Amino acid sequence: MPVLDYPIAATEWARGVERNGLCAPRRNGPVENTNHAGSWEPTIQKIAEYQDLGDDWDGLGAKAPTRELLHSAIGLAYALFEKGVDPPHCVVPGLDGSVNFEWQYPDGTMMEVEIDRPLHADVMLIEPDQEPKFWTLPSE
Repeated sequence: MPVLDYPIAATEWARGVERNGLCAPRRNGPVENTNHAGSWEPTIQKIAEYQDLGDDWDGLGAKAPTRELLHSAIGLAYALFEKGVDPPHCVVPGLDGSVNFEWQYPDGTMMEVEIDRPLHADVMLIEPDQEPKFWTLPSE
C-alpha cells in the first residue's frame, strides 16, 4: 500500500523533473523514452496526454494544467517509482489545473496526492477506522 510514510525530499522530486527531460510531454504523440518508468509508464503517458487539455476542458470551466505542472507531476511519478511505490490506480486532471494520483484498496483505504503547483502536492490518506491524515510534499 502506498502509505508514503517516508520523506520525499525536494531534491528527489527535482531530480525526477530533470529526468523528465528525457521523456518530456510531446504534442500529438506519446511520451518517448518512458521505458525506465517501469509500472509507472502508463501513468506518465496519461499525464502527458493532459497537455492537450485546454481551459474549460470539461465544459464547466475547468482549468487546464500548465506545462510546468505536468512536468512536475511526471517528476513526482519518477520519484515515487524510485521509492518503490506502486503506481496509482488512476490519475486525473483536477478542475483547478491540478493533477491527482489516486489509490483505492478493497479494505477501504484511499490515498490521494494532488499536485497543485510545481514541486508541491497535498496528500490525503484515509484508512478504515482511523482519522484521516494530511501532509504536503516535498516533506523535507
